[in-house]
Amino acid sequence: MTDAVRRFVCVLGLVWGAAGCGPTTGENPSSGGCGDGVVQQQESCDDGLHVGGDGCDGACQVEQGWQCTGAPSRCTRQTGSCADGSAQCDANALCTETSGSFVCTCKPGYTGDGTTCTDIDECANNTATCDANATCTNTVGGFTCACKSGYTGDGTTCTDVDECASNTDNCDANATCTNTAGSFTCACKVGYSGNGVTCTDINECANPTACAPNETCTNTPGHYTCTPATCDAPKKTCGTACVDTTSDADHCGECDHACGEGQSCVESLCLGSGNLQFSATWNRPGDADLIVSTPSGKLIWWENLGPSAGTDHGQMDRDDTSGQGPENVFWALDKTPPSGPYHVCVETALFNPSPSPSTPVAYSITVRRPGKAPQTFTGSYTSSAYSGTCNSSAAGYVTTITYP
Repeated sequence: MTDAVRRFVCVLGLVWGAAGCGPTTGENPSSGGCGDGVVQQQESCDDGLHVGGDGCDGACQVEQGWQCTGAPSRCTRQTGSCADGSAQCDANALCTETSGSFVCTCKPGYTGDGTTCTDIDECANNTATCDANATCTNTVGGFTCACKSGYTGDGTTCTDVDECASNTDNCDANATCTNTAGSFTCACKVGYSGNGVTCTDINECANPTACAPNETCTNTPGHYTCTPATCDAPKKTCGTACVDTTSDADHCGECDHACGEGQSCVESLCLGSGNLQFSATWNRPGDADLIVSTPSGKLIWWENLGPSAGTDHGQMDRDDTSGQGPENVFWALDKTPPSGPYHVCVETALFNPSPSPSTPVAYSITVRRPGKAPQTFTGSYTSSAYSGTCNSSAAGYVTTITYP
């Protein structure tokens, strides 16, 4: 008989191995797997053949549009219609009419053979097209993307929200807002203390050394004033107040000469102030140099005034080469100084006469930080100190402070 007739007879149920039902090309009954006529393991059918187009394909899986029963399997074409609903497709499948039968195909977002379709979790298998800054939520047959807090967009594309620029931050009115990726930070301004969301005025007058002996300390928002019993020079009477015009930001150098926002009065000059400030003066005319070394080792001085990445965004106001200062290094309110130790040095570049035991050069350095009372460091040189650097072993080393 022909191979086609022999297959037909065998599939009708003749015992495998009888005359005429031996293996044909493509069969492998000795393997105990697909093609041995026994449905087992991962097989959904087994008609004893390794050929397709008869309902059971070469991998022993039921072909689309067929139904198979028995072992060896007997396969017949499915009957039904998409139009009248007799086709046995899953509710989440698409039905397509074929010649005398139908084909079921799972809809997008589902996987399966069409008779059974299950939802694909695009979030779990990383096939969702959500932005890295979005949250993916699986839905039946699909997924949704929603930008995380601090970002805006459609979920597929998310951009950072600048809460400081849009005034959606919750920083205190006396705090500086700094935008960060997906969020922001708040830091109380100089003269205030707190966590940035809540800032309270520092009562500098609570510090016994805030004013000189015999002076009356008056606390003001973010600042304070010292009023002596008598208004002696260098202080002046401005209106009804006796003020030190060398340090009063409302009367800097002279009455009613107020410093601008982000400035403080140092030695009668309005100089930049902010989140961190170093000011140096000396006792006789000459060229002294204030040098500040940041935690990353960057120098801020007359050769590198800033502000730039090369100064960690700190800056020097002025280089005094013939007077008594001040020289001032500061970080503006919109700049955040790096955290860590700062080395502070004062060098005596050019004085006439040069520093000696009989002609010393005395210096004073004041450090101002948010939430803390000012610190003043004093000393003197009896010999020249110049190295062009600043660390704990430098000739002009004064002190080390830690920010914040």
